Amino acid sequence: MTRCLLFLFSMALLGCSGSPEKSVKTSPEVGNTWPAPVGSVSLNRARANTPEYEFLDIGLVIFDPGIPSDPGTHSKLGIFPEIRKAEARYLPYLLRQTLVDTEAWGPVRVLPKADKASQLLVTGEIIHSDGSNLVLGIRAVDSTGRVWLDKTYRDEALDADYPVLQGREPYGDIHRRIANDLLAVRPRLSAGDFDSVRQVALLQYAESLSPDAFAGFVSADSDGMLSIKRLPAEDDPMLDRVQRIQNQEYLFIDNADEQYQALYDRMTPTYNLWRQNGRELAIYKEEYEQRIANKDSDARRGTFAAMEQTYNTYKRSKEHDQDLDEIAEGFNNEVTPTVMQIEGKVFRLNGSLEAQYAEWRTILRSIFALETGLPSAQGS
Repeated sequence: MTRCLLFLFSMALLGCSGSPEKSVKTSPEVGNTWPAPVGSVSLNRARANTPEYEFLDIGLVIFDPGIPSDPGTHSKLGIFPEIRKAEARYLPYLLRQTLVDTEAWGPVRVLPKADKASQLLVTGEIIHSDGSNLVLGIRAVDSTGRVWLDKTYRDEALDADYPVLQGREPYGDIHRRIANDLLAVRPRLSAGDFDSVRQVALLQYAESLSPDAFAGFVSADSDGMLSIKRLPAEDDPMLDRVQRIQNQEYLFIDNADEQYQALYDRMTPTYNLWRQNGRELAIYKEEYEQRIANKDSDARRGTFAAMEQTYNTYKRSKEHDQDLDEIAEGFNNEVTPTVMQIEGKVFRLNGSLEAQYAEWRTILRSIFALETGLPSAQGS
């Protein structure tokens, strides 16, 4: 009786199949607009004697998780919302590590939200993510509005990527390709371009603190490109205050980075197993569908061992779905409070990282207003 139930369940779920192939083809519903895989990519690093002015700071925003608003589509697309939201934090951290490894940039910070005052701001969207394919939409724009990247990337996992060995990442090639593409843009800019990027970024931040005091220093042309209209005096004490407040904001982000590290460490082992089993299921499903399409009678029979393997793979996958979903839900909903200190006062920030970041920015703007006697900037 048990064998009959197992047989019927396996047939209803995925059918039976043979051994896995090297790669899984994309589903027509979700994969017909995907680019070709990035392939095997080696990481490029900063060339020797790179001028100091080329080392821009990078703000890497938590990705858009790409979750459709209609819950009825989630199952069909293989989307687990809590897991996808955790991936939106996990993947930028991996990209950050890759950018740091290039030794080609200034500080690379994962930001809870976009900051137009970033020297180089990188945003992303998760278009698709499972054990077989990772598809990301990446956009990078500097403070003047110059677009460095606006591209969709895809990486495909192979047999050799699983099981995941310590220190390895099945989709490491996609992060290296993005890092290489960013680095390839840099030689197109002049020393004056880099100087403008830094100045505009600082003045944009200053204006976010006090629109009244810093309005009119930066202007936009008809295409939205920003340029310096005029500069404050070099000895302007207001700019010193601006930079001090900005450094306090960076201090929060650097502290928050410890929580991204905790997410990475806690999520990685189960996440890798989840992706591995997801890929195995995708292979079984594709083989079965191909056999049906080819009217292969073996697809309706198969061996009990093959069906049992399919069932066991499905069972393991569901277990990893549950384990990873619990880990992801915990991170998404339970974030450690952050304790910050400024001007001899201690502030305890609670809520999500996004909420803590917004609260800290509000506090810093209030402090700046008290110091300068200027009206406090509204919003974050």
